[in-house]
Amino acid sequence: MKNLYFEIASAQLNKYNEELCGDSIMSHQGTNASTLILSDGLGSGVKANILATLTSRIISVMLKNGSELYDVVETLIDTLPTCSYRKLAYSTFSVAQMYNTGTIHLVEYDNPPAIIIKKNKFYPIEYNNLEILGKNINEAIVKIEPGDWLVLVSDGEVHAGIGGVWNLGWSWERIAEFIERIVQKPLSAHELAFELTNIAHQLYAGKPGDDTSVAVVKIREKKRLKVLIGAPAKKELDKFVVNRFMSEDTRKVVCGGTTSNIVGRILGQEVGVDMDSIKPGIPPIGMIKGIDLVTEGIITISSILKILGVDEEIPMQVLGRNHDGVSMLLKELLDSDEITFLVGQAMNPAHQNPGIPKEFGLKTKITEDIAKHLSKLGKHVEIEYY
Repeated sequence: MKNLYFEIASAQLNKYNEELCGDSIMSHQGTNASTLILSDGLGSGVKANILATLTSRIISVMLKNGSELYDVVETLIDTLPTCSYRKLAYSTFSVAQMYNTGTIHLVEYDNPPAIIIKKNKFYPIEYNNLEILGKNINEAIVKIEPGDWLVLVSDGEVHAGIGGVWNLGWSWERIAEFIERIVQKPLSAHELAFELTNIAHQLYAGKPGDDTSVAVVKIREKKRLKVLIGAPAKKELDKFVVNRFMSEDTRKVVCGGTTSNIVGRILGQEVGVDMDSIKPGIPPIGMIKGIDLVTEGIITISSILKILGVDEEIPMQVLGRNHDGVSMLLKELLDSDEITFLVGQAMNPAHQNPGIPKEFGLKTKITEDIAKHLSKLGKHVEIEYY
């Protein structure tokens, strides 16, 4: 279970005519465990947003600092006010602590129950009811494995349609049935979260009657990638580095013509060229048996850095259709959870030509900048130098 990975995504709709969402979603990916929090502030607008955010933040900070979940819940109940008129907490919450060993610890307070899918079927959760400082808390521990799903929703998702297309609301049961059907086909966590809020938006006839939030976890095996860029500083290291590159069961990418020839020589494989992959400004990809992707070096990784530097979501579907070195390498990077760059320190004489743009001589710097962007996207990135 050490390769268990939690792919987390969320989507939200603001209540109609409100600028802020009164729900809050926070997540944290740790080495051995990950945490997902969904809180729902009473009412809507600024006040609900502040209370929901405060709730999520208290939970997140306390758990990061090593507090037990029971202590966190006790602190919240003791801290958060209660509406004197409706006798309701100003913020409800759901917390999922997900462990790489294969369990999820759920704690819920006045939120719709979590939805778990196992083997593409709805899985009924057996809750224990706890009383903490006079409040009823639902708790459960569920064993998980690759292929399972966890979905947290706020009231707005459950009630979608009231006052709109579906007067009785979508309902928790129908949501669970929908998820059970849709996960039969390949989906990312992001795609499922979007589908759920998109349907809610339609049921509300485009005017959500409540803040609507969905948090999705796709439980799967960790996707690992190794990228070999550049030749080692010393030729006698060639075999060591290639063996290190090939030593584990990961996706494998080689960047650079000289690097490709080194890998081909050490592996005893011919290096081919796919001329159909040439695009304006993008060199062709190569082919080596046993390697998932072979690209040109500095031009390709410079293009990757420029794309990652644009603060926009990159459509994976488009990347998957593009047959060129930049798109294919970017897709490998974005599709991986754990990335190791093996960077050779040999100087390429071609990059000393005064006619070559200055940034092309900064192979190591470009790789480090790419790593920073990928880390911000939640990837675990390591760089090894040779």
